Amino acid sequence: MLARLLPAILLTFALAGCATVTNTVPADRIASFKLESVTVGFADGARIWWGDGERAFAATKGIAAQDAESVANTPEAQAYLRKAISDRLRAALEKRLKGELTGSHPVRLVVRVKDLQISSAIQRIIVGGAHHLKADVDLVDARTGQLILAFPEQTAIAMAGQGIGGTMLDQALLPDPLDRVINNFADGYGNWLLQK
Repeated sequence: MLARLLPAILLTFALAGCATVTNTVPADRIASFKLESVTVGFADGARIWWGDGERAFAATKGIAAQDAESVANTPEAQAYLRKAISDRLRAALEKRLKGELTGSHPVRLVVRVKDLQISSAIQRIIVGGAHHLKADVDLVDARTGQLILAFPEQTAIAMAGQGIGGTMLDQALLPDPLDRVINNFADGYGNWLLQK
C-alpha cells in the first residue's frame, strides 16, 4: 500500500514546495529578457543516485554492469555523471526558454543541482518510487551579474511504472527516466518564470 502511495506523497511535497516560491518580476520585464546562457553546477554535498549512468560509466572502463558500484564513487565516475546530467539539463532549459526569452536585456540562468534520484527498476518493483530532481535556479543579469530572481529548491518529479508490469511497460514505452525528470524540471521552471 505504501509503495502505491509514495509517488503521490512525493508529488504533493513537490507541489507544496513550488507553491511557496513567488515570481515577483512583472511580465513586461520578463518579456524584455534574452537568454544568453545556462550554467549548470552542483551544490556542495549534492546527492546523485542514477544507476544507468553508473553502468554507462562502468562500460567505458570495460567493467561489467553488475560491478558498476565498485567504481561509482570515484572522482572520475562522479565527473562523468555530473557532465551527463548538466549537459542534458542545460539543453532542456535552453530549449524551453530560448524561444520565449527573445528581448534585448541579456540574462543567464545559474542552476545548482542538489539532489537527483532516478529510481531503479528493482526499487520500483519491490517498494515503488518516482524520479526526482531538486535544484536552485537563479536568473542573473548577464551584464552586471546581479541576481534578478531566485527559485530555491525547485523540485520536479517524473512518475514511474510500479511493480513488475508497470516497470516493464515504463521501460518499453517511455523515454529515458533522466530525460523525463529533466524535461519536467525545465517545463516547470519555464511555466513559473513566464507565469503560464
